[in-house]
Amino acid sequence: MNTLAERLRYAMDILPPKKIKGVDLARAVGVKPPSVSDWLSGKSKTMEGENLLRAANHLNVNPIWLATGKGSPKQDGEINPQFTQVNEWDSNTPVDDDEVEIPFFKDFSFACGGGSFNEAIANERRKLRMSKATLRNLAITESNAVAATASGDSMTPTINDGDTIHIDLGRKEVKDGRIYVICIGGLHYCKRLYNLPFGGIRLLSDNSEEYKEIELTAEERISQQFEIIGWVWQISKLEKW
Repeated sequence: MNTLAERLRYAMDILPPKKIKGVDLARAVGVKPPSVSDWLSGKSKTMEGENLLRAANHLNVNPIWLATGKGSPKQDGEINPQFTQVNEWDSNTPVDDDEVEIPFFKDFSFACGGGSFNEAIANERRKLRMSKATLRNLAITESNAVAATASGDSMTPTINDGDTIHIDLGRKEVKDGRIYVICIGGLHYCKRLYNLPFGGIRLLSDNSEEYKEIELTAEERISQQFEIIGWVWQISKLEKW
């Protein structure tokens, strides 16, 4: 498979148990469906940056393979797992030089309420370890990196109940079509956000059949205590038997 189009079709049609639709990939990446069509047709011959990472994450494939054709299609952790070295660690295991521990919240409701936010981060004892290089490549400050367990089905199939979402607390500016953790009236959600004229904002759920879109004016954003907690930059899928 020498082209992006060939690899993308393989990742969408052959690898998964159920074929992945172009519109679902577009939602996951945060682009319009014609962009996916251009990738599949070969009109756009490359995929880079955040688009590449989001597409690879949604397709559950190796981003290097998707971009270049080098290596295995599957994520490193899924290549012949019987031969993969597993390093056990607990809270007493030293952190490697190129690792960082980030707070991992089973319940992200603390994010709504302002004053308790920093205190909750400081007191959270559950941690996830990840590569410093990953954060550097995405220009995410270590202190702004947190993870949480997603709940509910409003963002399926992109985010399923029980998936782990990684959030950059430093990115609150809305880029149309990206997924953010938000807070409205003391409740937290994951939604795709779109800017509207005069300071308004549109909230979309990927599970649009069951969850209607919401539009807030600038005044409603204030009255309903709308707040952007951070940008969801990675989604780790939970496979169920």
